[in-house]
Amino acid sequence: MSSLVRLRLLPSAKCLYTQPVQVLVDGLRSSQVVTVKAGTTDDKGTLFHASAVYRAGADGGVDLGRDPSLGGSYRGFSVHEGEEEAGATLAEATNERRLLADGVSRQPIDEGNIRGVLFVPPGG
Repeated sequence: MSSLVRLRLLPSAKCLYTQPVQVLVDGLRSSQVVTVKAGTTDDKGTLFHASAVYRAGADGGVDLGRDPSLGGSYRGFSVHEGEEEAGATLAEATNERRLLADGVSRQPIDEGNIRGVLFVPPGG
């Protein structure tokens, strides 16, 4: 991996499913072509993955929300040299998507005819 290339997930690498994630790559050469790969595993262990090819701007950066893909499948994120997924890995990042915010407790309810789950915020 290149120590100069950074893959950033904003606002944080850990966030709720409802929060949008901005994916930025910087430290590339101007007009450098890279492949960005993403993957996830569902609760049954099935792997899903995608890749897309981008060309860095004059500033050496790629913003996946701004810059058009030059191609790919869109099937942890990682950045690879060139237009092939087999290129050298330049940077990696992991995005953890959570269903509950920190400190929220989940309390099952099973009383009489009432069944459900109560989500209690921190300090509640």
